[in-house]
Amino acid sequence: MFKFRQYLAMGLAAVVMCVAIGPALANELADQQQQVQQQMQIQQEKAAEAKQKVSGISDQLRKVQVELENAQSDYNAIQAKRSATEELITVNTGILAKAEKNLSERSLILNKRIRDIYQNGQLSYLDVLFGANDFSDFTTRMDLLKRIMNKDIELIIKVKAERQLVLQKRAELESDKAAILQLEKAAIEKKKIIESSKKEREAVLEKAINDRDVAEQSYQELLEASRKIEQMIRQSQRGQQGPSGTGAMMWPTDVTDITSPYGWRTHPIFGTSRYHSGIDIGADYGDSVRAADGGVVIYADWMSGYGKTVIIEHGNGISTLYGHNSELLVSEGQRVRKGEVVSRVGSTGNSTGPHLHFEVRQNGSPTSPLDYLP
Repeated sequence: MFKFRQYLAMGLAAVVMCVAIGPALANELADQQQQVQQQMQIQQEKAAEAKQKVSGISDQLRKVQVELENAQSDYNAIQAKRSATEELITVNTGILAKAEKNLSERSLILNKRIRDIYQNGQLSYLDVLFGANDFSDFTTRMDLLKRIMNKDIELIIKVKAERQLVLQKRAELESDKAAILQLEKAAIEKKKIIESSKKEREAVLEKAINDRDVAEQSYQELLEASRKIEQMIRQSQRGQQGPSGTGAMMWPTDVTDITSPYGWRTHPIFGTSRYHSGIDIGADYGDSVRAADGGVVIYADWMSGYGKTVIIEHGNGISTLYGHNSELLVSEGQRVRKGEVVSRVGSTGNSTGPHLHFEVRQNGSPTSPLDYLP
C-alpha cells in the first residue's frame, strides 16, 4: 500500500511536471514564432522602403532630366537671340557709319551753299529770267533755275533724312546693347540651373550607390523593366506582318568602342556583379544614333533606368533597343530605314556618363549584339 501510494505520488509529480513544461515550451515556440514574424515584417518594411526609394530615385531622375532639358532649351533660345542681336548690332553699326559719313558730306555741301548765298546775296530768280535775250534763252534759264531749286530742296531733304537715320540707329544700338546685357544675365542664370540640375542628378545616383538596399532594388527595377520590354516586343510581334529589315545590321554609332560588354559585369553604379543585357558603346554626348536595320518603332519614350529609349522591331523575331539617349527623333509607329538617325547619345536614366546602351533581342529576350553586328 505504501509502495502504491509512493508510485501514485511519483506519477502525479510527473504529470504535474509535464503540465508545467508544456506551457513553457509552447510559450518559447510562440516567442520564436513572434520573433520570426517580426524579422519578416522588418525585412518586408525594408524592401518596401527600398522600393519606394527606388521609385523616388527614378521619379527624381526623370524630374531632374525634364528640368535640365527645359533649362538647356531656354539657354539655347537665349543664346540664339543673343547671336541674332549681335548680328543686328553689327549691321546697324555699319548702317550708322555709312549714314554719318553721308550726313557729314551732305552737310558740308549744304553749308557751302548757304555760305555762298550769305556772302553773295540772294540771287533774284526774276532778274535771271527777265535778263533773257529771247524766248529760247528764257526757257533755258527757267530750266536751269528749276534744276538749282530742285537740287537745293533734294539736298535739304537728304540731310534731314540722314540725320533722322543716324538718330534712329544710335537709339537702336543703345537698345540692342542693353538687351545683350539682359540676355547675358539670363544666360548666366540658366547656366546655374543647368549646373544645379546636373549636381542634383549626381546626388541622386550617389544615393543609389551608397544605399545597398536601394542598389539591389534598383537592379530589380531594371530587371522588371527588361521583362516589360520582353512582353511588349512579343505582343508587338503577334500583329506584325512579314520582315521589315534587311537581315544585316550596322553599328548604330560611328564609334565602335565597347565600354561595357554583354553578359555578367560589375555594375558601374551599384558596384556588384550584374547581368548586362546589352553593350555600352562609348559615343559622345549628342552623337547620332542610327537604326541598326530597317523596321518599325514600337517604343520611343522614357523607360525606367534605361532613360530615353527607342525600340525598333525588324521582323523575324529580331528587335533592337537604344537606351540613355539625350533626344528622341522618332515616334511610336514610325517606319525607319537602316542607318536613319533615330536619337542622340546622352546619359538619361541610371547612367554615369554619355554612352549608348544597345541591345539586340530575339523574340523579346536579350542576346549578344556582337552576334549580329559586323
